[in-house]
Amino acid sequence: MSSLNESGNKASPQGSAKNDPSHEQLAPDDASWQKKVHVFAQWLLRKINAHDAASWTAGNASGYKTGHKAGKKLGHLEGLEAGRKQGHQEGHREGYDEGHNKGHHDGFECGHEVGFEAGKLVLELNPGVRSTDATPGVDINLFEDFDFPISSELEQRIRDDIRAKLPDYQQPTDPQWEMILSRHPSTYIVAGAGSGKSTTMVLRLLVLRYYLNVPEDLITVVTFTRDSRFDFISKVIKVFTLWQIPMDEKKGKTFVRTFHSRVLDFFAWSPLLKGSKAFEFLSKDATAEDEEPENVLDVRLNVRQLDLMNRCYQNLFENNEKFRNLIIELVRHATSIGEPLNPEDPEHAKRIAVIKRCSRRDRETCESVEALWRKAGHWPMPGVTADLVPIKLNGQTFYANGYAEDLKALVVLGVDRNEPDTVTVENGKTNLSLSMNMRRLFFRLFYSQRVLYFTNYDEAMCSLETLRGEVSEIPKFGYQVDGDIKPVPIMQAFHSAASFLENLGLDVAKAIKGMNFTKRDMDGKFFEALGLFWPAFEDFLANQSPKVFTFNKMFAMYSEHAEENFSKLPEGVLKSQMVTLVDEFQDCGANTISWLRGVLTELRLRRLEFRSPQGPIYPSLMAVGDDWQSIYGWRGSSPKFFQQFKNYFPSPSTLPILMQQNFRSQQMVIDAAESIVKHTRSIENKHGLAGHPDMIGLNVPVQLWRRDDQRLVDLVNDHYEAGDKVMVLSRSRSTLDEVSKKLSDTLQRARRERQADNIRMMTYHGSKGLEADAVFLVGDCEQLSSSNWRNQAYTLAGLVMNGEARAYDFAQGEEVMRLAYVAITRAKVNCYWFLDPPKPASKGFPRASAKIDKEQAFFSDYRR
Repeated sequence: MSSLNESGNKASPQGSAKNDPSHEQLAPDDASWQKKVHVFAQWLLRKINAHDAASWTAGNASGYKTGHKAGKKLGHLEGLEAGRKQGHQEGHREGYDEGHNKGHHDGFECGHEVGFEAGKLVLELNPGVRSTDATPGVDINLFEDFDFPISSELEQRIRDDIRAKLPDYQQPTDPQWEMILSRHPSTYIVAGAGSGKSTTMVLRLLVLRYYLNVPEDLITVVTFTRDSRFDFISKVIKVFTLWQIPMDEKKGKTFVRTFHSRVLDFFAWSPLLKGSKAFEFLSKDATAEDEEPENVLDVRLNVRQLDLMNRCYQNLFENNEKFRNLIIELVRHATSIGEPLNPEDPEHAKRIAVIKRCSRRDRETCESVEALWRKAGHWPMPGVTADLVPIKLNGQTFYANGYAEDLKALVVLGVDRNEPDTVTVENGKTNLSLSMNMRRLFFRLFYSQRVLYFTNYDEAMCSLETLRGEVSEIPKFGYQVDGDIKPVPIMQAFHSAASFLENLGLDVAKAIKGMNFTKRDMDGKFFEALGLFWPAFEDFLANQSPKVFTFNKMFAMYSEHAEENFSKLPEGVLKSQMVTLVDEFQDCGANTISWLRGVLTELRLRRLEFRSPQGPIYPSLMAVGDDWQSIYGWRGSSPKFFQQFKNYFPSPSTLPILMQQNFRSQQMVIDAAESIVKHTRSIENKHGLAGHPDMIGLNVPVQLWRRDDQRLVDLVNDHYEAGDKVMVLSRSRSTLDEVSKKLSDTLQRARRERQADNIRMMTYHGSKGLEADAVFLVGDCEQLSSSNWRNQAYTLAGLVMNGEARAYDFAQGEEVMRLAYVAITRAKVNCYWFLDPPKPASKGFPRASAKIDKEQAFFSDYRR
């Protein structure tokens, strides 16, 4: 083959087979008939533009060999037979014909196939109609394709320094080293309970700051709560001091942030937004300096926040007729004793069976609750008779507390939600609240006339005036949204529902428009009113001086969809997140995920980089979390963003790391907790292993007991006497109050001995991140309700994971298992779980205790 064809250039397509040198190397020396066959085949292939030089060569060679072989064989056989009949000449002719046909066919087929694959370029350059679409694809990665410049020599230096400066018990494990030395632009670490993730994050920070010379103003470490923020800063100070890096709390606060404090920086640069306040950071005292609250996950409103909401509420109620009519409908609903119940429903049979006993104590019940209202100064009410009104319910005598003639309605008083649950009737045999619940049930079963039911001192008169059309102030009333455990003040209900929707990344008004409610479902009216109130409230806050925004609004203004807002940001605001580390990533909601994606997108679009002496560093993300510890779904977070990290944060190179050693708990505590949480959808191949030297080899089962407060008190005392740190946990604050009274002597003693921190009373949620030698769990982790509107919101937000129908309810069922895991893994050595018998009215909702396998060695069951 000539050098021209060896270099890949094509011979001229106009050249004849005769003067084309490319075939001469393949043809036999004698000018046989096979040569003619292939000259023809070559000419035909060129004619249809089916090959270039390389493809033709391959096809030509294949065709020649196949045709020659077949022709020779067939020619010989056919010629031999014909020679006997017609002689050598006829045999030669038939052999030639067969060989010619076979050679042409095979040469064309093979040449075309090989030529098509090897010569696609030529085919694309010679189409009938040329394509004009030359649009390149879109790079969806949020990160550049780069490696952190940690050479093998630098890695060894880092390892040697850490080995020399840190004590043996703080030496990193292999997975921790992977995290500390990650060279990838995107890294996510599944860090189980007690895995030492915070200490490892500090060492990663050390590598960035000391060994790669990245300045603090290009680094952001994100935590969720103020307490965890300052705890992390203290750890940074300790480690950086060993390397003689100047660091104090003031400097630490500049780069160790919460999501909420960080997003405020995005408003500080703008003349129009400078000085803006965060609604959630407003202190209850207007004269005090606003600052970050201890826990922004606490959605309760303070006096100042409520005042702003009520002022907007007042304005809207007075000036928007549609909103006013909706509120009045909600007041009517809130003051009703409840939807009528069917007495034929078998579910109520046991309750109806005790109606006589309830009737006998009903007068005492009414007089007891009236006494509470009188003491509070809210009884009697204007326009309501103060005499007991007897009525018949299923043939038994019960009483209403009064009658409102103008409204043609009985008035029944309930126990104010702020009263302690200590009042009893029947000589202490029955709690007043239980007696009230039973009589309310009988009214709903057997009374069809109008009943006004008041359960709040401050709201009763206002509700009466609203019903009478004599409104002197805005209606204040409680409302219980579907799925909530109890009614809350209407402004709190509005704020809670709107915050949930926005945490899912939804616009409140648009989300409500996408929901559906049945005609009788009062939540439809509630959300219609919320859809009017929330946009008005956001406008009201923005018109304050200085401007006020909710954090959800702030995150939405700088979400991944707000490219115009991002484009106006000064470079200095963005550069602070050149290197971003996020702790407790499983607690992120869609709003913070969208904000983080927006930040990373803008950083890449601007092609920002830092030139370290070791090499260039581009924006990066390190996310640390544990989907088994995702317990804030009720406020809108989801483990989905962590479980599907690569989908939400696409990168040319992502490093996943499993940190499974547990440096807190002994193995049986770990195994007991995992036996419950393993039933949830989670990241695979996770299993904690006891790693603390003091815990390895310990095997103390988790003890299961029936609820017995005296036994609990005795065990707490035993551990306190032994010098152990103790935590008493429950899901319910009311349960904690009950237990605190039983433990009052021990708690007082601890305070006297200046050991108050050795016995802590906390909710399961509040205990996250903490630990104790002995942990006492009081009560189950159980799903308490379902929620139609939250299920719809989950669908609208795209949080359905496996096509399940009631996705939020399903997620909450899994969350109770994760909550039990968090609670149990607070224990280092001893864990005691005091459980009530399962309630028959649990409606089949998931509960963590149902997953206990009593046959396993890591549980000891002392229940009788």
